[in-house]
Amino acid sequence: METNYKFSVPVIENYEAEYYFSYSSAQYAPRIFPPHIHDTLEFYVLIEGNVSFMVEGDVYRLSAGDVIMSKPNEMHNCILNSVSTHKHLCIWFDVSCEFLFSTFLLHEYGKGNLISPTDEDKQTLLSLYDRLEKASEDKNKKEQFVITLEILNIYERSINTEFIQSHTPQALTNILNDINENFATIPSLQYIVDKYYISHSTLSRLFKQHLRTSPRMYLETKKLAHSRLLLKEGKSVFDACMLSGFSDYSNYIRLFKNRFGITPKQYRDK
Repeated sequence: METNYKFSVPVIENYEAEYYFSYSSAQYAPRIFPPHIHDTLEFYVLIEGNVSFMVEGDVYRLSAGDVIMSKPNEMHNCILNSVSTHKHLCIWFDVSCEFLFSTFLLHEYGKGNLISPTDEDKQTLLSLYDRLEKASEDKNKKEQFVITLEILNIYERSINTEFIQSHTPQALTNILNDINENFATIPSLQYIVDKYYISHSTLSRLFKQHLRTSPRMYLETKKLAHSRLLLKEGKSVFDACMLSGFSDYSNYIRLFKNRFGITPKQYRDK
């Protein structure tokens, strides 16, 4: 008895992946990379090194082969904990194709960002990364396409639905929740200091110790991320500025250009 199978795949328009490999054996000093955001879905893969990764207030300690996924506008940064190598790669995907990327976008912001494949899958992925690098050098687009789909398939089945999260002090958790919900109406850090009866120095120490960033950078990045969403929706630069909680229009444009390399108007028009 024969069993026939048939399937169809939605049209994948503008499938776009960007990536780089950093496999240097050099030793790097401890470093905290600045928190930042992307328009794309990012997968950071640790190959070797003593690395932690912060996403929206949670800090994950990584083992070799672990992956951190950051969806568009999730604030994140890499942390080198000690003198060590930093072998890694990053892959960015345009997420316009719901068929391929919807599963990766379902998680709540800042929750469930760690992907830790099985040891067997990690070995398979290492082979795929090597094949992808070779296909890239050969400029073999079909091979690049097939390999990136294989990588995505392993990442998707390795997503942890129970959300492994780091533990932060309750005081910091309360402050982060407040910022995440009300960043657009928080004029400055003085609001946090006054509301939570905490000194500026203690506030800075909590952020540096647990998030490896400053409270000013965290609040500023949340506002900038929201403004980018508004610009993508077609809002005017002025509206994006004000609705995101920036009171100084000129300062907003300067911050935006310094952080992203283009002006808000150029970003919206793009």
